[in-house]
Amino acid sequence: MTNRMAARMVLLAAGGILGFLAPVAPLSAQAGGNDPEASRLAARAEVLRTVREAQLTLGRRDVQILRGYFLPRALLITVTELDEDRTTQVRSLDELIDSLAAVTVPISERIWDPEVRVDGGVALVWAPYDFYIGGGFSHCGHEAFQLVNTEQGWKLTSIVSTVMRPPDCEIHPDGPPLGTAGSP
Repeated sequence: MTNRMAARMVLLAAGGILGFLAPVAPLSAQAGGNDPEASRLAARAEVLRTVREAQLTLGRRDVQILRGYFLPRALLITVTELDEDRTTQVRSLDELIDSLAAVTVPISERIWDPEVRVDGGVALVWAPYDFYIGGGFSHCGHEAFQLVNTEQGWKLTSIVSTVMRPPDCEIHPDGPPLGTAGSP
């Protein structure tokens, strides 16, 4: 199996998630003081930071740090819709880590226009994304990140992703990431 094929397997297994540099600190009770709106905005910012940092960690393929952004039994579900075929794949966090450890080519995933919902200790982030592997475009779609707020901060419990190609999905409005071969 080539490095590019292994990287594509990671892509499909992960649904395109990326990791973070360090676990997010727990939501502080002081974040908004007595202002509920400030507390809500602070929680939304922490949730989104967790998702974005996890994406960056995945891109660096730092599996030890990446593991810290998830609950141990987290699931990664990918619904691939290519060439009029639909397949669903459910992976454990350990399966993602194992496949990611074998990848040697650069990977990059970006989300934009995220919708963030927080209700107490439960959060959801919904966003379009695009994914590049080995310097070239691979796929795009939408991702739903589910998180819970633990004593260690916000942790991902699951990521559900669609895997498609244009015109069924869009690439990032800023165009391809720096250092890639371009868009589809």
